[in-house]
Amino acid sequence: MPRRLWLAGLLVLAAQLLAVSAPASNSLPAMIVPSRNIGPFHLGMGQRDVDILRRMAPCNVVASYTDGKATRLETNCGGAYRTAEHIQVGEGPARMLIVFGTPDQRTASDFAGVRGEWLHYRRAGIAFRLVYGDGPGNAIIQAIAVFKGTGPFQVRRGPVPVDPSGPTPGVGE
Repeated sequence: MPRRLWLAGLLVLAAQLLAVSAPASNSLPAMIVPSRNIGPFHLGMGQRDVDILRRMAPCNVVASYTDGKATRLETNCGGAYRTAEHIQVGEGPARMLIVFGTPDQRTASDFAGVRGEWLHYRRAGIAFRLVYGDGPGNAIIQAIAVFKGTGPFQVRRGPVPVDPSGPTPGVGE
């Protein structure tokens, strides 16, 4: 077999292997894992590593640092990242409330005349920022953050424990 033909065959094989091993552009969203990561961004990463990933990631993630290590990660990008239970930015809070239950803490987070609040699940290591439109049932998840949780967390099953149509009375108003 002539050397050129052999090299051409090798290049074709290499291209096929790369196509199989490379992630597809239409692949499923990257996972958000409470107390651990948002897609390729992991708690404990250094700022340099986070900056490098930002150039390649499908969507931006903001990190907060302590002693040079990421201690909190946040995304407001829907479609690129989601939890194992399919909770993501841009959807209503019903599934989030079923899975995570009543939040440990609710913090007002209004901005530019839009009512909003963070629902913190400290044990799990995850928080969701909800924004509220006019009328009942007009809440959406605007951001998701992960941080080191305080203990093991189990996904719960059951009825929605709080009304997702608006913030707690007196909060965010």
